[in-house]
Amino acid sequence: METWTSHLTDICSTITSSGYHIPHNIRLGTDAFMVPSPDGQDLIFTFPLLMKSNLSEEIPLPLSSSAGAVHAIIEYCKRSALKNKDLEPLCGKKSSNMSRYSVNVEPCTIASSQSSIASNLWRPDEQNYLLSNSIRLSVRGAIPFAPLTTINIKVIRDILETYVDELVKIVNKTPVRQLTQGWETVQDQQCLRSYLDKNGYICFIGDGTRPARTYTKHRSWHRVAGPKDGVHIPFYCPIESSPIEITLEGSQKTITGLGIKRGEILAITGSNAEGKSTLLSAIQAGEDDHAPGDGREYLVTIPGGVAPDATNIELLGGDLRPFFKKIPPGMTGTPDSVFGQGSGSASMASRISDAIRKQVPYIIIDEDRAAQNLMVPCYMSSPDVQSLATLLADHRDWLHETSLIIAGSGLELLIAQADRIIRLEKHRVYAQSVTGYREGLRDFFDTLSKFIP
Repeated sequence: METWTSHLTDICSTITSSGYHIPHNIRLGTDAFMVPSPDGQDLIFTFPLLMKSNLSEEIPLPLSSSAGAVHAIIEYCKRSALKNKDLEPLCGKKSSNMSRYSVNVEPCTIASSQSSIASNLWRPDEQNYLLSNSIRLSVRGAIPFAPLTTINIKVIRDILETYVDELVKIVNKTPVRQLTQGWETVQDQQCLRSYLDKNGYICFIGDGTRPARTYTKHRSWHRVAGPKDGVHIPFYCPIESSPIEITLEGSQKTITGLGIKRGEILAITGSNAEGKSTLLSAIQAGEDDHAPGDGREYLVTIPGGVAPDATNIELLGGDLRPFFKKIPPGMTGTPDSVFGQGSGSASMASRISDAIRKQVPYIIIDEDRAAQNLMVPCYMSSPDVQSLATLLADHRDWLHETSLIIAGSGLELLIAQADRIIRLEKHRVYAQSVTGYREGLRDFFDTLSKFIP
C-alpha cells in the first residue's frame, strides 16, 4: 500500500545541497515519517537532517557539552518560525489547527538529560546533536493534507525543500554569543557534577538559584517546566550552613552555594507553602543540564537518586526490612520477600529498602507524599513496625553513603535525626541549629501533652 511515508525516502533523496543532506539510511516509521493527522486535515512529518558545520573548530569547547550550543540553535529556530514565512511548517501555521503543533515551538530550557524526559519537545537529545563537522537535527512540522498523487508529491517535495533551505540559513545565523554561552553553561554543569562526585558531595545548590517553575500545556511538570513568572525569590546558602566555593571550568566563574555531602542527612523545614517541595523537585532536576536563563543552571545533582512515596503498588518479592519485623496481614512471604498488594507504608518501605540495597546516591523524603506512620513513631503503631526516625536513631550506619534529604514540618522526630537543617520562611533560606531544633522540639512536645484530656 502506497502512503506518504513510503514515498518519503524518494522525496528526501532529492532534497540536497552543498551545505546539507538528508541521510540515505533514514528509518521509516521511527526517525522519519509523514502521516495524516487524526482528523485527516494535515500531514505531520519528521526526518533527520545533516548540515555541514565547523562550530567545533570555531568554539574551542568540549564536544561532550555541545548540547548547550544545539539548544541555542533549536530555540533560535523556534523563535524565527513564528515570523518567518518559509518556516511556517514548524509551527503548523497553515494547518487546520495551529495550536495542535505549538509543541514544536514550545520553549524548553533543558539542554541535556540522561533521562528520556521532554521527548515531546524539540530539544537536544539522541536525535538532535553536534558532530565534529556537522549538526544533526530532527526536522519536524505539519502542512495541509494533500491526496497522494504524482503532482502532489512534487508540491510537497518543493514545500519541504523550501522549509529545509530556510531552516539551514537560520541555523547558520544563530548568534555565536548564544552558542558559546549555552555551550559554556552545560560544560560548567558537567564539570561541577564531576567535582561533586570526586569531593564527596551529591548536590550543589548555587547561590542565586531560582527553583520555582511556571507550568504550561506542554511543560506540565516541574522537571521540564520553565522559570517562574513574576516575583521569584532566589536561593542563598546561609553562612551558618557552611557554603562552599567552586570555580567553574567553562565560564571560569567562581560561585558559592550549599553542598549536600555524601551520606549526610539534610532536613528542609518550615511552615506550609514555603517552597520545601519545590526545592526537593529542583534537587532532582539537578540531574539534568539546564540552559542559560532556566534558573537552575548551578543546581547540580549526581544522577541516580530516588524519591520514594506512599503510592500503593503490588509487591512481587519486595523487601520490607528493616521496617517490618513481620509481614503485614493479607500478604505472603517473608519480610525480605513479600508478595501482595502493599499499603502506602509497605510500598514506601519496599522502595526505601530497595534504594538502600542499590546504594543510590540520595533518597528524597517529601512529607506531602510520605506515609507518616512509617516516617516517625506513632502511639498506635505495632511493635513489629519500626519507623525511619527510630531506625536512624538506632542504626545510622544503615544509610551507608546514601544521603537523605527530608522536607516537611510535621516529621519532627525524623528531622531531629538530621546533621544539618535549613528553614524556609517567606521563601527565604535560613540556617536552623540542630541543637536548637531538638531543644525546641522537646518543649513543643511538653506543650502538646497539655492538650491530652
